[in-house]
Amino acid sequence: MRSTEVTQQTSAGPAAVWARWVEVERWPEQDDGMEWARLDGPLAVGARIVMKPRGSRKASCRITEIGPLRAFRTEAALPLARLRVDHEMSAGPDGTEFRHRLSMTGPLAWLFWRLFGHQLAASLPVMLASIARLSELDHAR
Repeated sequence: MRSTEVTQQTSAGPAAVWARWVEVERWPEQDDGMEWARLDGPLAVGARIVMKPRGSRKASCRITEIGPLRAFRTEAALPLARLRVDHEMSAGPDGTEFRHRLSMTGPLAWLFWRLFGHQLAASLPVMLASIARLSELDHAR
């Protein structure tokens, strides 16, 4: 198994962070590595997210768990591997702490980590900082 986790603090409330997470079409605003993204159907377990990373073919994942204003998980099937991203948050007196945990499992996880997983992991700190900044702007409106 290969994994990494990044945690970010923001002064924005959980609703502002949650909106950034679940408004899939807005993901490219906070992730420079993404051309577009869309949610096929309502936000629920089993819903499919299709996205187009820059310089790559489109990819998809499914929502496998959801706890509104708290957490959700996406999973993508790869040949002999699985990519999972956990999005979790907790409210505190000074705002919201949120994290993304990226993990790859399966016999070929090491290969997919070398091909693109390490790049995803390296992009997480910048993406989470962007989510925090944009959530604060949204919260201020």
